[in-house]
Amino acid sequence: MDTPIKSFKRVPKPPATKLKIRKCVICCHDLVTAKKYYALKYKGPGHVKSMCERISTILNITEENIAGIAGHLCVTCKRKVDNVEKGSLPPDELRRLFSQSHGDQSQQSSEEGSSLIRKRMVKSPDKTSKRRHLDFSIGDGNAPPSQPHQSQLLKPVLEQIQEECRILCQLSFNSSFRRTDLNSFLNWSQGEQEQELMEHAPTLYAVLQAAAVNPRSEKRKPDTAGPKHGIPVVTAASILLHSRNQFMNAHQVMTGLVLKRGGAGKVTFNRLLSRSMSVGYRTIIKKQTEYGADFDKCVNEWKEEIENNVRAEKQEPVEASQPVSPKQQRAEQHPGFKLVGDNVDLHVKPRYSTIAEGNRDLHYYNVAAVKHRIPAPELDKDKPIGTVDSVPWTAYLPTADDNETLKAEWRYLVGRTIADYIPCFGWFKDYLPKHLGHQYSSLAKKKTEVISLGVILQNENTNEGMASILTETHRYVPAVDGVPEKMLSGGDLLTCERQLNAQEDRADSDDPVKRWGGLVPTIEDFHTYINFCEVIWGLLYSPLSAGDTGTLYHARNFLRAFNVSKDPFKNVNDCTDLLEKFTTVLTVTSALEFFGMDSLDSQPTRHVLDDNVDTDPKVYMEQTLNSLVEEFAIHDGPDMSEPVKLTCSHCSKEYKSPGGLRKHLKAKHPGHTGTSSSEFTSDQDSVYNYSCTALGLCLLAQDFADARKHGDGGRLIKLHKFLMLYFRLTGKSKYAYHCLHVLMQVSCLLSPRLAHHLTWNRFVNKSGGPDTNIEMDREMEYLNRAFKDECRGFRGKVTDASVLRVGRAAQQLDAVMGAHDSSYQIKAASGQHRKKDSTEDVLQLIQHVHKEHIFRPTDGRVHFAYPTISRNPLRQMNLPNLHAWMKKTTVDISRKQIYRA
Repeated sequence: MDTPIKSFKRVPKPPATKLKIRKCVICCHDLVTAKKYYALKYKGPGHVKSMCERISTILNITEENIAGIAGHLCVTCKRKVDNVEKGSLPPDELRRLFSQSHGDQSQQSSEEGSSLIRKRMVKSPDKTSKRRHLDFSIGDGNAPPSQPHQSQLLKPVLEQIQEECRILCQLSFNSSFRRTDLNSFLNWSQGEQEQELMEHAPTLYAVLQAAAVNPRSEKRKPDTAGPKHGIPVVTAASILLHSRNQFMNAHQVMTGLVLKRGGAGKVTFNRLLSRSMSVGYRTIIKKQTEYGADFDKCVNEWKEEIENNVRAEKQEPVEASQPVSPKQQRAEQHPGFKLVGDNVDLHVKPRYSTIAEGNRDLHYYNVAAVKHRIPAPELDKDKPIGTVDSVPWTAYLPTADDNETLKAEWRYLVGRTIADYIPCFGWFKDYLPKHLGHQYSSLAKKKTEVISLGVILQNENTNEGMASILTETHRYVPAVDGVPEKMLSGGDLLTCERQLNAQEDRADSDDPVKRWGGLVPTIEDFHTYINFCEVIWGLLYSPLSAGDTGTLYHARNFLRAFNVSKDPFKNVNDCTDLLEKFTTVLTVTSALEFFGMDSLDSQPTRHVLDDNVDTDPKVYMEQTLNSLVEEFAIHDGPDMSEPVKLTCSHCSKEYKSPGGLRKHLKAKHPGHTGTSSSEFTSDQDSVYNYSCTALGLCLLAQDFADARKHGDGGRLIKLHKFLMLYFRLTGKSKYAYHCLHVLMQVSCLLSPRLAHHLTWNRFVNKSGGPDTNIEMDREMEYLNRAFKDECRGFRGKVTDASVLRVGRAAQQLDAVMGAHDSSYQIKAASGQHRKKDSTEDVLQLIQHVHKEHIFRPTDGRVHFAYPTISRNPLRQMNLPNLHAWMKKTTVDISRKQIYRA
């Protein structure tokens, strides 16, 4: 059999069939590539009303011409026809669109010159291909497509784009797409880059704009579509320019910084680097080091300005035509700043532990400088207010005036709570101020300027580490002729204590710089507040009181606040949240009992405003709230400043301490355990005593938090007198010591100006609101958290160089991210946590507690966990021991090296 021979036959390609162009009968838009459209068919009169008849009704087309409407309808026009029939769109708008589109169509068909012809390839005879190909050709209607003709038209356009890009990439041009320095990134502007493209690369900009803009979308939404196209156009241009010149990488560096701040790893950088959308990981590390090089530039400028002000004060006045008064000269001075620090600890756990490399505990010290918002240039800064002998130690104890001021503050706090939760007393809000202001309220609501000074690679728990920390921070203390100016150095109790001890070790040095004489340590308020919460927990919180209604532990279980533990430091936010709710419950419950109300919706039966008597409602409100606070919250106790006489009622013998009196009674008068008027006899109703004690402690904590929020340093310093007593009562001797230290600094140890700064410049306001102040050590906790978040990106490879780089560049990168978000209109996070509304939970607890009438004295009631609790815990204070401790402590503090002349 012969082998078959393959033969080939050329089959001519059938000519493309030219089909009719599908267009919408209303807007005349081409529907060749439309995914969806509607076919219009007119079946004649007598049938169901078709779309043709509906359109003809709207467009006022006669019955004879209805058949001419048959064709196709786009989705947009179909939607408009439906809206016209519904009445949501006026018919004139559709008629206007019909007239304009058909008028433009006729005008376009009458124009001479080249026309754009769309040809659709039909299916091949064998039906193997189902794809539709669109062929766009430029020329007259009958001319076939010509590739050389297109190239001739595009060649000058391409040459123009090449020239524009060459100019932009020139080093002498200094394009914004090239600049990657810190100042350029702090002033990052997408609008400036778009303007640069429009002016120096108009052809490139026009091409990218044509690719980015959808004409139909812009026609539907002309107000919103336009401005959004600038961002993708500039981004596309940045990628193209970077592909042409590797130094045109401003956008890529910014993308890398965003990735680094978001915690992206090297793999993510490599993926975007391969697409020319970012630079490499090493480049970002170099940029981070570059931006952190001048991390303390601003603080050094503050320091230099203060030094110049001090030199100007010391110079002899020069005769001038218009002499400047000393007060005016001081008003123009720099307000000063304060250094704040806190320890920051990292725990590194390697995947594989060896003898050489195991778990590591890294201890560092984070520092920041806070500029004063409330200056006092008219006050003296050289001499202290007085001496320890000039101020008696009794001045550090609460006085009668302090009690009256405290009562007025509690009256406001109680009044606001009652107005919020008891409907019939809602009118209290008309007479109560929105905020409890002070003399510097207008300045306290200004934003605070905080400069992060990075992390010092030293441990404050060691003597050598604390010495290195003080040497490093003392560089920022202004000094003139070798004499440093006094400035405050804040921190928690551990930091303040370590700093005082280190300065005492250098007390023999003759050089004030070497003994760090310019830093005055002082304790901050956040840790003081949490320690006072520990005092409240020690007096009121016990798991044994789970069944005692009205106790703190019972409220914790009722509100299901199971994250609260016996130690408030383990979960600060949950503990403070529970304390706020418990304070509200006690305040409202005491008000219901005071006014004789059975529920929140009932009317008062006691202490009612008499309508028949002409009484000012504001006076009635103040008197009533004053009586309520005096009855349940302010407790009469012994005068802390008066010496106590402990006398035996049997033999009139006096003793210095309660212990000596008890021993005397046991030895000389057996069977008589308490006959002295100075000893405490427990009351019968422990439920009522617990409730009054809890209300007083909770209002004291609420007053402290309210003073902090409003930046009321004067109120906060006064509250330190009460906190010192409770710290001393519950065995927190160190915090009692430092509370007394703060009171002495304000009263006599510091100069008037420095005491003013310690009182009023002890808060940070990041939002600029009247009640958004926070403690400085709380701000340091936020900075520590940001630092730890950055360190998590190291994946356990923590080195000294990486820690320094992250700590010094953190604030600069925050500013760069802020400029980036502002340029692209990204809404910044408010920083406020949205709390879930717990009003209903609090109301249920109020109703549950009020049924027990915990604020109604009833003989025989006992809390299981607190059978003999006193109504005023300060009655248990050993006054002789308190007086002896205060006398000794005031002398010891005054002898510290930092306060010596």
